[in-house]
Amino acid sequence: MSNVPSATPPHDPANPPPPAGADAFAADVHSFWEKNRSFVLILVAAVLLGLVGREGWQWFQSSREQGVQEEYAKAGDRIDQLAKFADANKGHALAGVALLRVADDAYGKNDFKSAATTYAKAADTLDNVALKSRAKLGAAMSQLAAGDKAVAETALKALSADTKALATIRAEATYDLAVLAKDAGRDDEARKFIEEIAKIETAGVWAQRAAALSAQLAAGKPAAPAPATTPTPSVEFKPKG
Repeated sequence: MSNVPSATPPHDPANPPPPAGADAFAADVHSFWEKNRSFVLILVAAVLLGLVGREGWQWFQSSREQGVQEEYAKAGDRIDQLAKFADANKGHALAGVALLRVADDAYGKNDFKSAATTYAKAADTLDNVALKSRAKLGAAMSQLAAGDKAVAETALKALSADTKALATIRAEATYDLAVLAKDAGRDDEARKFIEEIAKIETAGVWAQRAAALSAQLAAGKPAAPAPATTPTPSVEFKPKG
């Protein structure tokens, strides 16, 4: 029996040798770590900071939102405080609501030029379709009451054609245009506006008033004006508590 050792010595199955190239791979990993350790640590730190920053920002936004709502609630029905709130929180939805209320107050006091300006600011700030639409209508009606008839008609036509606006507000703007046209002796134009109301709102108060106006046109009677309270309905907004 030969005493020459086997070319392939047996090994313990429970402790197999590392696969070919394992030592080289470990060396490569170690080399990469040594060369890029600082960069990797910075990258990990940046990721952690990003996560912490995101959570912190969300907390900050939540706290700020609650603070804004509390400020709005404190203003209550005091117009001067609502005006200050709107100025201090420009761009916020509640600032738009505050501006709308300030504009309503100015309109109610017959300060139509101030009302028109404030309604316009409210419309630019608000995203809520119903409130934004009403602010635009308020601006147009304030311009009309202030004597800026041409400007008011242009604004009413834009609102009447705005498919993103609230349908009821569009119908009201179109009715106002029909009344203005009739009062100016432009009966054919008034009838066209009446037809538009039927397309915008098939039922509702403005469809009914349009039908009545159509009958008045046929009979040659003067048009019934829109209710005086139209531009300034109450604004109710309860911030989340």
